[in-house]
This record gives sequence, structure tokens and C-alpha cells, in this order.
Amino acid sequence: MRRIGICAALAVLLAALLAGCGGKGAMEPLTVTLLKVGRADAIVVRTDDRIMVIDAGEEEDGAEVVEFLRKNGVGRVDVLLITHFDKDHVGGADTVVEELSVGRVLLPDYEGEGTDYADFLDALAAKGISPERLAEPVRFSLGAAEVTVEPPASYEAGSGEVDNNFSLITTLVHGENRLVFVGDAEKRRIRQWLTDSRPEGCDFLKIPHHGVYNRGLEELIETLSPAYAAICDSEKNPADDATLELLAGHSVSALETKDGRITVVSDGARLEIHQKRQ
Repeated sequence: MRRIGICAALAVLLAALLAGCGGKGAMEPLTVTLLKVGRADAIVVRTDDRIMVIDAGEEEDGAEVVEFLRKNGVGRVDVLLITHFDKDHVGGADTVVEELSVGRVLLPDYEGEGTDYADFLDALAAKGISPERLAEPVRFSLGAAEVTVEPPASYEAGSGEVDNNFSLITTLVHGENRLVFVGDAEKRRIRQWLTDSRPEGCDFLKIPHHGVYNRGLEELIETLSPAYAAICDSEKNPADDATLELLAGHSVSALETKDGRITVVSDGARLEIHQKRQ
């Protein structure tokens, strides 16, 4: 009887170890949806019923972000992150704030210009929301994912498009998978981030600046070596051929939102990317 008891105990232990080995694959999935909103960014991240929105497109795109969330049974945004204040990133943010319950708001630490930015600040004030303007990196958990948001080393103007080079850069780690979103970072911002942060490689990269080519993009792809990439572009303003050739040359599987909504799914061990052709 004693031997039978030991064998049974060993069987239970083995089953537990096997379950542990498959634990990463059994994580609550992480889903990233890049909406088709033209040459603009509107990205929804969901895990464990926690929601983060990265940018909200142009003014008319805010309603599409809200509709997408409501159709998926979501009435609250836990984190709203605006990478920078160009109208194709901040334009729809006032609608998101007005129509949904919004928790934490993360912004770069500079003042934007134009009515889209002003309308967004007014919407925040009307809801009594005080945004966090980032001068230092922040790290937090979003359900099963670990999130790092990094501001530029300086908000002083330099070469290139100023707002683009103030972009917040966000890294999501979900089990073994790493996803990177770089706003509209151009050459100066890309090189500063690569030098200061020394990032690890990634499995998925949101290509900056709607696929506009610059030499910093080559360094970014070579350093991160993503398996998958997505470009937020449009039929009218598609990604540069040089960017698509760069990605193909590094065997990166790339999709463009001009062809339809893109969905990235992580189970903690594997990553898949799909597209709903529209």
C-alpha cells in the first residue's frame, strides 16, 4: 500500500510539472487591434479585461474607437496613452474621454498646438481627469502584460518633425512575447531610444510614422529583428516602397491598415497576426 501511495504522489507531481510547463501557453491572451482609420493611429490593447488605447486617430476617428469598444462589451478604458499631439494621434481622444469611462491618461510632457489638442484637454478637465505628463519612464501591469512607456530624453526641439520626435515609446511584454509601439518616431528619436534604452529584440513592431522611410528605421529593424510588423497607412498615403523593401529584406511579415483592420494575438508563448480585409 505504501508503494501505491508513493506512485500516486509521483503521478500528481508529474501532472503538476507538466501543467506548469504549459503555463505560458495558458495565459489570458493579449489582443492588439490596429483600426483602419486612414493614415492615423488608433490602437486598442486588451488583456484580462483590461483595456489600453494607444492614440485615437483624427477627430472623426474617435467615434470608431468608441464603437469598436462598445461592440466588444467595453465601456471603460483603463489607460489612454497619446504618443504625441499631431492631429492623427490626438484628434479622436476627446471623443473617447467624453463617451467612455477613462482611468489613467499618459501624455508626453510638452504643449501641443491646434484645436484637436485643446479639445482633448477640455474633455479631460470636464471629466476631472488629471493626465500624467511623462518626463521619466513609467512601468505598470495591464492584466497579464507588463508595460513600459518611455519619453524622449529631452523635449527640446531638434531636427525633423518636432512632435514626432517627442513620441512616447511603449513596450508590452506578455509571457515570452514582446511588442513595441514607437508612435511616429523619426531618425533622431529612434537613435536616442536605441542608444539610451538598449532594447531587446521584439516579436512585433508598430512601424513609426505610417511607413515613411528614414535611415533610423533601418537601425530600428536591425536591432529589434521583429517577426511581425504593422503599418498604419491608407490607400491615399501608403507606406514608402523603401520601407516595405526594408521589411521584406529582413524577412519581417508586415501588414498595412490600408488593407483592413489588423489583429495581433499573444497567448504568452506564440504570436499570431491576422487581418480583416476591407
